Amino acid sequence: MKITIFLGAGASAAENLPIQNELFSHYFKYILPKDKNKKMNRELAKFFKDLFFIDVINDDVDKINFPTFEEVLGVLDLAEQKRESFKHYKTESYNDSNNTSISYIRQCLIMLTAYTLNNASSSSNNYHKMLVSNLVKEGLICDTNFISANYDIHIDNAIGSLYDEKNLPIMLNYGIDFANFNFNKNSWKKPEGQMVNLYKIHGSLNWLYCPICNSITLTPYEGGVMRIIEHIKQAECLNCGELTVPIIVPPTYFKNMSNVFLSTVWNKSEKALRDSDVLIFCGYSFPEADMHIKYLLKRVQTSRQKDNLKILVVNNHDKKRNSVMEKEKNRYERFLGKHVMYTDYSFEDFAKDPKKIIDLAKKI
Repeated sequence: MKITIFLGAGASAAENLPIQNELFSHYFKYILPKDKNKKMNRELAKFFKDLFFIDVINDDVDKINFPTFEEVLGVLDLAEQKRESFKHYKTESYNDSNNTSISYIRQCLIMLTAYTLNNASSSSNNYHKMLVSNLVKEGLICDTNFISANYDIHIDNAIGSLYDEKNLPIMLNYGIDFANFNFNKNSWKKPEGQMVNLYKIHGSLNWLYCPICNSITLTPYEGGVMRIIEHIKQAECLNCGELTVPIIVPPTYFKNMSNVFLSTVWNKSEKALRDSDVLIFCGYSFPEADMHIKYLLKRVQTSRQKDNLKILVVNNHDKKRNSVMEKEKNRYERFLGKHVMYTDYSFEDFAKDPKKIIDLAKKI
């Protein structure tokens, strides 16, 4: 039986990472106060005051009703698409010292995401490790693909740490070629033989993209995107030495998936789903705005040579209200049809006994 596990933000939340609607409050409460005078922080503070009338420096962050990430990025993306501006924020600022470019603010918001998740990633990785370990014990790991909508590297590290050349020669495969493959034996090796596929459809904190030579560098076990903020010289491309940029597709209504590496990841995700018998959503609420993912799933459902894809949803937690669960269940069933089983299990439950939950697919 071929299995695909789809990891959403709720899986990362089990490791105490902030979910999307907590990113702003976490950053402005715990990270910005450490260096208020950094250019990025000054510009973000000014931006939230100018556009959303929020003073992140002096207001009580715990009491601020922040706009959603989609709303903030959405207005910026629309301004760029329409070639329009906001007062003090222009699509093209040229040498105008009185204005900040919308593009720069957008970059700051992406780095805010990276900074917040990386800052919180020092917490435990217990459940991702437990899940991978139990899949190994049950003999299911080599029949399992992972698709992650998360930027953090919890699942990456859990899979990557499996490799033991003598005892367990299973390698992590992201589905793309890294510049690291061309360097010495101590660098990240190109996966071969038995491997576990991990497709990160929205990018990753440990991917550094070079727009000059169109290559991508992996920073194993480290959120290398932080080098761009803190140690810029360490963020140089392995191939050509130019500075790299993140591959992080932020939560916005207008997602740009044009990067060649992301396109490859999406294509391989689609193939993995076509080959799968069971798809398990973990910590994913199936939000209305995620049309790219819905499009992918509908393509898979309507072009399979195998039997219908059986879908399990594992997205409960102790504080979840019944009304929220009912709406979520309705979203899944309305779009994906009758081959969905919406369970009462949490990601933690799944990590502790994945086989018990996978076996539920037999009832679909």
